Amino acid sequence: ALGDGGQRDDPHNHAQDLSTVFGTILRIDVRRTGANGDSQPPYRVPDDNPFVEVADARPEIWAYGLRNVWRMSFDRATGVLYAGDVGQDNWEEINVITRGGNYGWSVYEGTHLYKRDRMRDGEKYIPPIAEHDHAQAKSITGGHVYRGKRIPALVGRYVYGDYETGLIWSLKYDHETGKATPPKFLGHVPQITSFGEDRDGELYICSLNGKVYRIEAVE
Repeated sequence: ALGDGGQRDDPHNHAQDLSTVFGTILRIDVRRTGANGDSQPPYRVPDDNPFVEVADARPEIWAYGLRNVWRMSFDRATGVLYAGDVGQDNWEEINVITRGGNYGWSVYEGTHLYKRDRMRDGEKYIPPIAEHDHAQAKSITGGHVYRGKRIPALVGRYVYGDYETGLIWSLKYDHETGKATPPKFLGHVPQITSFGEDRDGELYICSLNGKVYRIEAVE
């Protein structure tokens, strides 16, 4: 994942421009180089990437319209890709990433219209499955879908948090309907930088305070 370039309001509209990798999620094969060896990037672009045949588009792009993805992960049971996208003025969001999807920034921030003049006729913008205003979250940190055994009530729920407020939530996403349950508050850990999971699917939280926390129970 790559941010939109670092300036407020994405002044060059990178996230809606397929000719640049800014504001996107890339899909590349790092096990193989390009067809011409040293004259090509040290990776291969999969033939089934969505924009391989689109003129002037970067073929590495898998999804776009993102501001600054901070942590993404695949559900080990379903393969669904979740991403936390850090907002700018008012809204933080959680997205389910699909092939060729346009997630709206900076036409939208979350589900809220942000720059109407950048809207394109006929373009489909994919809304987040969850969003939090800046009273709850100011720098979202994407997490993982819980697939462990210690906490049965949490199985299949996506767990994520916020760096600034330290709040942690979970939600249940239905891949068939494309809908998610409202986020449920789980707890608080200061300065959440990342989530992780062990081989058994148990979840851990990394904090900038130097500690690693483990989720032990859900009330």
